Formats: sequence, C-alpha cells, structure tokens
Amino acid sequence: MLVSMNPERLYELVSYYAKAENKYILVIDNTNWCYLSSEKQQEILAFYDDDIIDEDEVQEIFSNTLTFYKFDTQTVAIDTARNWFPLLKELEDSDYFVEAYVVTPAGSIPYTNKVAAS
Repeated sequence: MLVSMNPERLYELVSYYAKAENKYILVIDNTNWCYLSSEKQQEILAFYDDDIIDEDEVQEIFSNTLTFYKFDTQTVAIDTARNWFPLLKELEDSDYFVEAYVVTPAGSIPYTNKVAAS
C-alpha cells in the first residue's frame, strides 16, 4: 500500500510564499514555449520583445519555464499581467500564449489570462 507523503503543488507553494511575504505574486508559466521549434521561439520572442515587455524582462521570462514577480498591491500585479500577456482568446496562434496569473496573500487567484475563446 502506498502512503501519500502530502505533496505540494505549485499553487500551494506560491500561496505560502505570498502569505509569508504579504505580497501579490505574478506567476508566469512558460512551459509550453520550451517545446516549440527554435524558429517559432524566435517569432514569439520578437512578438513580446520591447513592444510588450521590456527587453531585460523578456530575457528573464523566456530563459525559464517558471518566473515569479512579487508586488505590493493586487492592482499593480494584475496590471502587469494584463499589459505583458494577452488573453488566450485574443491570440490567433495559441503558441504565443504564456500563462500568467496572480496569487494573493490570502491564496486566491483574482486574475488569470487563460480565458478560452467563446
């Protein structure tokens, strides 16, 4: 018989961190990008670079599968997510989608850009 060792998921870890720091955490999950061809990756980098996200931040985000930013307010965290990452339903090519969501110190998720087309 297997006994669960009470594993934690990413959400739980981020929630604990947000509570401990009393910050709003912007989680950027770029996992899918890692599986794309290098040609497609270059297209996506060009899409996000400078026009949407500052060049230094683009390099940080696209060199990792997961990136976290902490903010003092929910408004700034959500505005950053909205400004940097389009909603899934706004993109013609879903390969350009980078999941972004905000976790509050209370553990709620007040914003996610993973909104499917209706």
